[in-house]
Amino acid sequence: MAENLERTNLPVAAPVHDGRLARGSRTRQALLDAAFFEIYEQGFRSASLNEIIRKAGCTKGSLYHHFPDKHALGLAAVADHMGAHIDQTWIEPLARTDDPLTSIRLIIKRYANEEQGIDPLRGCPFQNLSQEMSGIDKDFQSYFTDLFNRWRGAIAAALARGQAKGTVRKDIDPECVATLVVASHQGITSMIKATQDRNVGQAAATAFFDYLDSLRP
Repeated sequence: MAENLERTNLPVAAPVHDGRLARGSRTRQALLDAAFFEIYEQGFRSASLNEIIRKAGCTKGSLYHHFPDKHALGLAAVADHMGAHIDQTWIEPLARTDDPLTSIRLIIKRYANEEQGIDPLRGCPFQNLSQEMSGIDKDFQSYFTDLFNRWRGAIAAALARGQAKGTVRKDIDPECVATLVVASHQGITSMIKATQDRNVGQAAATAFFDYLDSLRP
């Protein structure tokens, strides 16, 4: 009997521990998701911790177990959602192509066709929050600067690779063009939100595609 008890009891500790870790991970992710969408809807300063807790389906104790305060939660939510979006939408596809102009065109087309899960009339989450927080919070400003630099750097690197492969004109400056691509994207999204007119995006996309075509050899 002792032998049987030993056999049944020994393996139990690890699954219980793993289960707690899994639940903790799910709670943390639920908080990040709820925080991001609350911040997107209300702005960071107006975002309600009580509403975040309600949407996440957890307790205030759980929130403070994972994050010391609203500031830390907001930064983590931004990194989890915005950082992942830029990585998946821009950085990873551009790292895999020798024809960056076609890749950039496809990315912009997905935004224009509202295939990226972002309502253009509500604005770009990245732009909304960076405009709200960069001038008043050094931590947010530092994060946005880093993300902008990684975004621009990925485009510039892809354009330089395209130059080497013969798909991009050799007389352009990849850094300057990359900066223009990001600035155009952000400016267009700002205009759509300001005018509440989706046609602004379609018109701008048409002109932007003509510009991209002019960068070919």
